Amino acid sequence: MISIRSWLIAAASVSVLAACGGDDDPAPPPAKSEARLRVVHASADAPKVDIYLAGAKALSGVAYKDATGFLTVDAGKPEVIVTPEGATTPQVIKATLDLATNSYTTVVAVGSLAGGTVEPLVISESATAPESGKFKLRAGHASPNVPAVDIYVTAPAADLASATPAVANAAYKAVSDALQVQAGDYRIRVTLAGTKTVAYDSGTVSLAAGMDLVALAVPDSTGNSPVSLLVLTRDSATPKLELPDATAQLRVMHASPDAPAVDVLVNDAKTLSNVPFPADSGYLSLLAGNYNLKVNAANTTTTVINADTTLTRGKSYSVFAVGLLAGIEPLVLEDDRTTVADKARIRVIHASPDAPNVDVLANDAKVLSNVPFKAASTYLEVPAGNYVFKLNVAGTATTALTSPSIALQAGKVYTAIAIGSTAPSASNPLALKLLTDR
Repeated sequence: MISIRSWLIAAASVSVLAACGGDDDPAPPPAKSEARLRVVHASADAPKVDIYLAGAKALSGVAYKDATGFLTVDAGKPEVIVTPEGATTPQVIKATLDLATNSYTTVVAVGSLAGGTVEPLVISESATAPESGKFKLRAGHASPNVPAVDIYVTAPAADLASATPAVANAAYKAVSDALQVQAGDYRIRVTLAGTKTVAYDSGTVSLAAGMDLVALAVPDSTGNSPVSLLVLTRDSATPKLELPDATAQLRVMHASPDAPAVDVLVNDAKTLSNVPFPADSGYLSLLAGNYNLKVNAANTTTTVINADTTLTRGKSYSVFAVGLLAGIEPLVLEDDRTTVADKARIRVIHASPDAPNVDVLANDAKVLSNVPFKAASTYLEVPAGNYVFKLNVAGTATTALTSPSIALQAGKVYTAIAIGSTAPSASNPLALKLLTDR
């Protein structure tokens, strides 16, 4: 469980130095009109930046996902300029703020250099403390390549199917009003607007009374979700923290050529029903952790596979039910779904239980040699284009299978899996199935 409370510390004590003076001491200057301002770098492909405020450099070398605490500045209409680190041009952002006395303002640099626009998202906040026993939360959408989303703040075990979004149909750059929420354990989930398709899941988060938070969905490329949650606090020691997506991705495929349709159970809860050969589930989002997976004959309690597995946050896995029914077993693989912009990536799996070792040819060029049953290759990078794959009996020119022409696209990731049986009377003969990993 991630505890935001543990990131926050008590405010440091402040010592005050008092000076004595005589009758000739000058009168103290009038108190300045002050405001509070913080700055956040949320443009994923922008380099480190310097930030100028009212003509003077205020911050240097601010990196993506960096956030300042609230700075005390003069109220008024200062100009904010953002430039690449160590340079005065180009001025990536140039904006005039309107800072009222005692106001709290957050300036977020959002957008994409590749998209041609990095711009300020200005969030005006209240200085009013949360209600007793509650925390304040504002949620915003700061990921330019993600469409409108719904944001849910629920109890950790709440069923999303019956939940109502705390923020509905939030478009890029939208920020909600402050939500007053009772302190406790929560789960934050982001879905595509109007759907229950989860794009981000925080897992269980502990939120303490008295906190005043702004949670921004920002671009992320390190896990399975396109976004991560950047949480801004009012604690000067820990002004921000990141809550990465807490899920793993799991795909299940029925690859046993003589087995009947099956049910798939995750921790004894039926997740997939009546799955025939050679269907696959596509990727399912599960919170990272330890799981028991069972494969039962459809609509029965007869278990043919019973396996325990650990799913790690940010990773993807495939479980293939392989072998003939008498010896059916799980083949569990970790999937590398990293894309390459100008190439396709593909791996090959030998999952035909009675086929011999094979050589794999792509457009008549040998790419893999002597591949045995249950073996999986690494992901190969290949130019985009059309490919005909052949499976030859290892070390010979005898072709056991020739695929139709298959189009592989740049920036995509694939798994080609040899399935079926080589038996002459097999109802599911040897074939090649192409799965799109990403």
